[in-house]
Amino acid sequence: MLTESEIVIIGGSVGGLSAARALTQAGWSVRVLEKASQVSSPTGAGLGLDSISAQVIKDLGLQEPFLSVSASLELEAYRWVDPRPRPSKAVTLVENWEHHHRSMLWSDLHKMLLKSLPQDILHFGHEVIGIDDQCESGGKVKVTAVSGGQRKEFVCSAVVAADGINSFARRQFVCEDKKRYSGMIAWRGVVDASTQPQLLQKLQEDFHHLGNAIIFDIGMDCMNLIYMLPGALINYLWYRSVPEEPDLKGQSVTLQASKDEIAKMITDAEATWTPAFVDLIKATEKPFVNVIYDKDPLSKWVYGRVALVGEAAHCTTPHGSRSTNMSIQDAGALLECFRRHAGDRDAVAALQEFQHIRLPATSREVLFSRHVGELRQGRWVDPQHFSWPDASPEAKALLLNAKRSESDYKQHASEILQKLCEASRPPIPLAIPTN
Repeated sequence: MLTESEIVIIGGSVGGLSAARALTQAGWSVRVLEKASQVSSPTGAGLGLDSISAQVIKDLGLQEPFLSVSASLELEAYRWVDPRPRPSKAVTLVENWEHHHRSMLWSDLHKMLLKSLPQDILHFGHEVIGIDDQCESGGKVKVTAVSGGQRKEFVCSAVVAADGINSFARRQFVCEDKKRYSGMIAWRGVVDASTQPQLLQKLQEDFHHLGNAIIFDIGMDCMNLIYMLPGALINYLWYRSVPEEPDLKGQSVTLQASKDEIAKMITDAEATWTPAFVDLIKATEKPFVNVIYDKDPLSKWVYGRVALVGEAAHCTTPHGSRSTNMSIQDAGALLECFRRHAGDRDAVAALQEFQHIRLPATSREVLFSRHVGELRQGRWVDPQHFSWPDASPEAKALLLNAKRSESDYKQHASEILQKLCEASRPPIPLAIPTN
């Protein structure tokens, strides 16, 4: 069975669907191939979209549904929680009132994008097993997929591969492609505070501005964050250092927690975090674990008529809140580039322009997320000797996600911390990773 369209998109998650919306808005015919029979978020995880992503969503004609399922987060705040002798309160380190994000459920974002597309272009349950950009059609790409035991072929002018961290397309075009285990996992959970008013009150007394803020607590070799989602839902993450890479089954990076693991998590939390955050963990029905990976930035994403986008192009750790934001901003660039070539229908030129716009920015953001996560986790400065509350305002500002605008965050942060640590008496050891 042979089907023709101008663009085939591999992947029906947020990255693939936002790309599909962008390309259809630009006037190109699109088909989306997704391996899963349906795409969902069984964990109910939340996310935060920045002002640039919000503008892209507006450009895609989706501002009204977006605003109806998202909530404002204007403040980004960092606090220090000292567990000695027992954690009782947090000390504010730095705040940024120009955060300008909006929080929402991943599933709501995905549903919004899904509803915005013609249903006949969506092909779920189609696993791509081959990409041939030298097919006999001339100037075309042939994509082979399997669905229900049958092989299907799709011929197109270009392929946009948005098939995630384990991308089939990336494996085909990038030699020795490997994930980098970060040495961290993240315990995650979502709690419905509408049924637990006393818990919500306790959290708001501890985490000031909760409801309009994302708040990060820095501890010994760990960090947590908390923010609210629409509908009185509270989303949290707790990053923990785990030197040995967990044994994952299949391609998922999410693990379900056992009762014993949850019990240990609560015990550890009581020795690490303020009582309100511990109560939040106790109130979580099904906490789960994400194993944290990224990949080194690539020097190119476009291979003939095939382009990588989203996590397939720039897999990142979640520390900078960049994963979904970068995918949506990829869609914004696709909209711009393919609209510019709507007249000449030159898909290859559009893909090259897309790469020129997006590759430098995403490479910088992948490395920022990696390095700021290490800094917050206590990898660069030993928290036994380095005091965040006593650090200079310039050093505290290094914790902010707003610092991703630095052209070289690692060098910038190293210079500030080097000066601070050398001036201490005795000097504080500094361990900047080489990666």
